[in-house]
Amino acid sequence: MKRFIAFALAGILVIGVQSPIRASAVQQQKNEMVTIQSTVPGGELVLSTRLLEENFNVLLDKKTEKQNQLSITIAKLLAEHFGKNGKVQGGGSANYIIGPSESGDFFYTPASTAFVNHGHVGLYYSSNTIVESIFPTGVRSISANVKMVEKGAVVKSVSTTDAVKQNAANWVYTQIGQPYSLNAMNNRNTGHMGAKNCSKLIWSAYLLYGGLDLDVNKGFGVYPRDIRDAKQTRFIRQI
Repeated sequence: MKRFIAFALAGILVIGVQSPIRASAVQQQKNEMVTIQSTVPGGELVLSTRLLEENFNVLLDKKTEKQNQLSITIAKLLAEHFGKNGKVQGGGSANYIIGPSESGDFFYTPASTAFVNHGHVGLYYSSNTIVESIFPTGVRSISANVKMVEKGAVVKSVSTTDAVKQNAANWVYTQIGQPYSLNAMNNRNTGHMGAKNCSKLIWSAYLLYGGLDLDVNKGFGVYPRDIRDAKQTRFIRQI
């Protein structure tokens, strides 16, 4: 049941963000969604049906009656199966302050956006200022001394020069005010400017200003855990 739901949602997202697309590419994106799902403790999907119901129409480029009806059906199926108590990004047991780190470092925290608990990342612009992209605000800055994360959050550094780290940090700061992107499934193939989610923000910064691809598996989508697990990063501390 859960696998079917993940597949159905992956299909809707593909319709919305890049249509038409090769069948093989669709299958790979579906496989990535199942891989993410399998990492959720207990195999449970964490979701916000409100977010799904309010934003499926935004995801659909061609708002045909058939597509809209399908999105409503999937949202209702999710609500019936999991109930209406979901989490949005940064929700849940975020009771710990992440604290300062060096410019160009980043944090990863368990968190949920939409229907999968895939985590959240943010980049340190300065030791006390974090830049992150969250739903529905988009790219914003927040003090590291008030930013709340969940237990198990980690702070990591990118293994590169101080100049590259500072340039990447400077660039993400220029992105403040950009809207949040709901396209996480295919964000490696979208432009670096404009709307972006949290992982795309950091991935673009280090790709543009350091030539570093901080995506551990090089799939269609760059997810927060891809950034966390990239081989070019090193552990600093854990909450």
